[in-house]
Amino acid sequence: MDATFVGHPLADLPAPAITREAYAAENQVDAAKPWITLMPGSRRKEVRVNLPTILDAADRLGGGYEFLLPVARTLDASFLKELMETRQAASQHGRRNIHLVPEALPALYHSRAGIVASGTATVEAAIMGTPFVMVYRVSRLTYALGKPRVKVPYFAMVNLIAKEAVVPELVQHKFTVENVVMEMNKIIPDGEPRARMMQRLAAVKARLRQGSGGGAHPSETAAEIILKEIRLKMIE
Repeated sequence: MDATFVGHPLADLPAPAITREAYAAENQVDAAKPWITLMPGSRRKEVRVNLPTILDAADRLGGGYEFLLPVARTLDASFLKELMETRQAASQHGRRNIHLVPEALPALYHSRAGIVASGTATVEAAIMGTPFVMVYRVSRLTYALGKPRVKVPYFAMVNLIAKEAVVPELVQHKFTVENVVMEMNKIIPDGEPRARMMQRLAAVKARLRQGSGGGAHPSETAAEIILKEIRLKMIE
């Protein structure tokens, strides 16, 4: 079937207008510390599986950071608070400064780095230019059944788009606190690994724009193509 790539609708998302200082005041976040955005997923089941390890990694990273946990529209804050309290009770460490915030894009834009579950959130992080580590875990049975059937070389959308490993993928048994902290410590400080990832994320963003001709929004371009096809079918 013939197909036309019209560009990704998220590619032209503007940078959030709110300043870091205003966002910090609005969400009671310490603006003097570096921020890290935690995005465990948008469905309850995946959050239950991903969030505990993410929280433990935040503990291990230490109190020098502020951690932002955007509340997805498909979730509610009480659900996340319950998971956080349960994990804190089981943890040997004191829970770090984790703030539930309403919007993901400003959090990502103003954060130093992120721990992001596989999905659309990885594209949002790339568009905001925020270095991140991709994580994900499913049940053992699901992984055992699905792994032989997966023919793509990567899990993360940004890596699939770039056709190379732009961000590290910590999936299933690789998704451990130690591995998350190790990878985060590579991209948080200034240096070659961080600079290289940011450059490649910018290339992903540019690739997402390809296909949208004349500056038109992808939805407008798609509509024009659809209407053209309809007119051709009517003539036939």
